[in-house]
Amino acid sequence: MKTGFSYFGVRRLVHVAADLEAMVQEGATQVLHTWSEDDLSYYRDTMGRIVEHSHKLGLSVYVNSWGVGRVFGGEALSELVAHNPGSNQILSTGEPVAAICPNHPAFLDYMDGWIDAVTQAGVDTVFWDEPHFHLAKGKSGVWSCRCNICRSLFRDRFGADMPAESTPEVRQFRQDRLLKLLARWTSRVHAARCRNNVCLLPDFFDAGLPDWSSVAALPDLDELSTDPYWLDSDDQARVEELYTTYSKRLVQLCMERGLEPQIWMKLYRIRKGTEHFAPLAARIAHQAGIRNHMAWSWQACEWLSWLRSDDPQAAHAAMVAQFRAFKDGN
Repeated sequence: MKTGFSYFGVRRLVHVAADLEAMVQEGATQVLHTWSEDDLSYYRDTMGRIVEHSHKLGLSVYVNSWGVGRVFGGEALSELVAHNPGSNQILSTGEPVAAICPNHPAFLDYMDGWIDAVTQAGVDTVFWDEPHFHLAKGKSGVWSCRCNICRSLFRDRFGADMPAESTPEVRQFRQDRLLKLLARWTSRVHAARCRNNVCLLPDFFDAGLPDWSSVAALPDLDELSTDPYWLDSDDQARVEELYTTYSKRLVQLCMERGLEPQIWMKLYRIRKGTEHFAPLAARIAHQAGIRNHMAWSWQACEWLSWLRSDDPQAAHAAMVAQFRAFKDGN
């Protein structure tokens, strides 16, 4: 049984070490360290030391492309558009957004450098965190990207101009382009003798990768994961529905492709009185056959006010207790 947490927001090794030691004492076997643009620019050597210390404690180390380009999930800020004017994604309405187009050459070059940095740090697994095109939240029918590069690639692929509506051809184009990028990135990681995990958003996010089977078929993929987080809700039935549906789907797909399934439990913005939701989600995933469990994030995001749970200590303790119960055979 593999269990652990994501960890971010601290880069002073003495404090990181204390937290990781506590994590190990609580039974964690693995940790995910975020590796943002900020980390690559200013903390690269520090991140290497954090990875090294994690290994010394016996933890398997994941790193994720946290918020990079706003193409991946996470709260980290991105400067890639600012450094590459004209590289931003364009909504179907014609509005530019502060996310780089994943098809832009500047992004491809950046990600090659990012991969080289994290693999040279000796990480075990690169975690591709929710790769997606920009999500226009609250704007029904609005999608991206219709920049000049995407429109040119679409024309080459379909022999017609890219429409402003989200047609089957547009959806296929977005799927194909993200899949091509994942094939490029996972191949580079594999060549550096590291493992790959792609974390897919649930279907209720129109992000550009609805066909999970095509992702699972990537030749250099080792793990497939998902994070069907319930939103700000007190509805236990919704938690049960999400984790039952997506755990079964994940297990079936991984069995077909010989991959390891990994599930993520929501451990942020946990409302008081619902601290049992994350352990419940874990039990459902465990019953479905998943033995690689992670929670986002360490200490229920106590230090990040935007994601902080109502009672971080209670939420974290409940998750730790469930992880320990699994290892005790309960």
